[in-house]
Amino acid sequence: MMKDATEALNPLVGSCGYFKVISVIQTGAFVDCGLSKDLFIPKGEQLNLMKEGQSYIVFVYRDERSGRIAGSSKLNKYLYDNAPEGLKEQDEVDLLIFSKTDMGYKVIVGKDSWGLLYKNEVFKELCPGQALKGYVKKLRPDGKLDLSLEKQGFQALPDLSDKIIKHIRALGGSSSLSDKTPPEEIYRLFGVSKKKFKIAVGNLYKERKLVVEEGSIKLI
Repeated sequence: MMKDATEALNPLVGSCGYFKVISVIQTGAFVDCGLSKDLFIPKGEQLNLMKEGQSYIVFVYRDERSGRIAGSSKLNKYLYDNAPEGLKEQDEVDLLIFSKTDMGYKVIVGKDSWGLLYKNEVFKELCPGQALKGYVKKLRPDGKLDLSLEKQGFQALPDLSDKIIKHIRALGGSSSLSDKTPPEEIYRLFGVSKKKFKIAVGNLYKERKLVVEEGSIKLI
């Protein structure tokens, strides 16, 4: 039975998740990881003592001595500061929000690496444990990762242009979007920065697909 229970947790080994504590005992805590077997977090692997009903980001590992699968909230023991091997700039990656910092958001990239989203490039509030897609903005000389929630450079423009045209068409051919539209509204509608939106609108204007007027943009 122990082997079967351990095997049930195999898909999680080597990755992080955001799990809710369902019970606390003297030696540790059990979290609901969405599988048939609850995951045990030993007391010595808890960064701060876990409380029932609270959720935590946990790294799932296999104990080398016992072979049992367990979890740890001491993430720095298991996560790498350097980018995963083979990762390139512009690559799409899975992100898990860890915490908000003065610089932005510290995130877990893929299964086991740290990365950073800069606050001046995030136009919505993010929460610890939130999973979302992102893109590699820069591989720094020290091996660390700078990330973005939107595609970088001209790669993003064709998709964005299509979204803008569809948005205006859905409104009957005219939209009140303009230079005065708040960046948060642009991000809510298209998931990009206002700067990138303006570049895409400018390109559509040059291609004679849009007319840009005071306080509005219209399809030709």
